[in-house]
Amino acid sequence: MFTLRTMRSLLPALALLLCPLVVEAKKPIATIDVTARLVKIPGKFPADDLYDYAYVMQYQVEGGAMDKQTILVAHYKPRRPRAEIGDDMQKVVGGSLKRFEEGALHRLTLTASMREVWKGAVVDEFFDTDRKSKRYFCLKADLAEGK
Repeated sequence: MFTLRTMRSLLPALALLLCPLVVEAKKPIATIDVTARLVKIPGKFPADDLYDYAYVMQYQVEGGAMDKQTILVAHYKPRRPRAEIGDDMQKVVGGSLKRFEEGALHRLTLTASMREVWKGAVVDEFFDTDRKSKRYFCLKADLAEGK
């Protein structure tokens, strides 16, 4: 029969068994903040109601440590204003950007760990000609001041 004394003696063993479940908190994802000009939207965005996807666009970084670098950035469902993302990704994707237009200057918060954030479909029309460049995932997109 279990007594209070027996339960107290089992608590340390139970704590050791459950400890890995509690300790496995997600580590924060490394981010990069850049100001970059949207250089190329390579085609038309798929309809949002077909499936969830991220769409890769080309940017030219202006200023900072990555100045003048061309980067490829995946945006989750770019047809939607960033503030209107209402599904599970609203915890991940944000910002005030309402629409994507070539030539616009954006302030972006990116992660190079795209697959830690997004495991779904990626529409990447650059893949045939550029398989080596890193793809960043955009966590936050705003218009840069004055643009």
